[in-house]
Amino acid sequence: MKKLLLLANPVAGITGTERHLLAIIDRLCVGGFEVTVETTQGKGHLTSIITEKGGGYDVVTVSGGDGTLNEAATALMKMKSEGKRVPLLGYIPAGTVNDFARSHDIPTNMVEAADVVAKGVARGCDMGLLGDRPFVYVAAFGTFTDTSYSTPQKLKNIFGKVAYFFHGASRLQYALRPYKMKIEYDGGVLEGEFVYGGASNSRSIGGMRLPLRSEVSLDDGKFEVILFKNPSTARRMHKLAKALALREADDFEAYRFSTSWMRITSDESIPWTTDGEFGGEYNEVEIRCVNKAIDIIVPEGCRFFGAAKEV
Repeated sequence: MKKLLLLANPVAGITGTERHLLAIIDRLCVGGFEVTVETTQGKGHLTSIITEKGGGYDVVTVSGGDGTLNEAATALMKMKSEGKRVPLLGYIPAGTVNDFARSHDIPTNMVEAADVVAKGVARGCDMGLLGDRPFVYVAAFGTFTDTSYSTPQKLKNIFGKVAYFFHGASRLQYALRPYKMKIEYDGGVLEGEFVYGGASNSRSIGGMRLPLRSEVSLDDGKFEVILFKNPSTARRMHKLAKALALREADDFEAYRFSTSWMRITSDESIPWTTDGEFGGEYNEVEIRCVNKAIDIIVPEGCRFFGAAKEV
């Protein structure tokens, strides 16, 4: 019988992992697993558990939000770099937004997600590095990108996704701060003042589809990059608004491209988010896509592996 370690974050999101725990365990046992359950006690605890005990299991399954998933993937990448036996990763979403789950066709119903862990297939999934900090699906700077990690957990638990919008609106006066920077990538160089930039491996960010039409593959070794220049005049604001309305990059105010690597340099320190958490501040930082960095269990018909598809 295969061994599975189930790790639950008891404070993630509004779903209440504890209310579904017995049903989740039942589905996993019926699926042929011997299940061991542990709860995480704080930030970094999950990473420690997986690093210390994960090699003794066939599958490590985490229940929580995108931040919980980030901790798990970070631990698995560390194990892989050290040449250790690396288990498959199962994911039962219990967060507020669950961008990763939606991108990978993993049900947001927790019991149905447990069925996917029991019956799904393992696929190699790309991950990213912001400097030496791993991220699962997005690294971003600029407009509203700190809303997810600066929104109080209590507010998220009560109001769910709506909490992000209330908290973001309350900080509107800070939203369009420009950063003067140079961005080098596989296809060239961009320079200017930018109010937003993101490198993602996802069909949505913050629960919403990507602001520009993109072709996404979850295992092609490339990120989809979106950048917005500072709309410092009414004409430029109109052009940016038009690009967003049409979801088309105009390569003057709105940029979209795919790349496996970027280097961002700036005269000032720029705060970043990774998977909805604070990712540090940098004057210069490299972002790299790690092709098929971890093996995750997804539904057999997951659509966004292989050839890129438009979102």
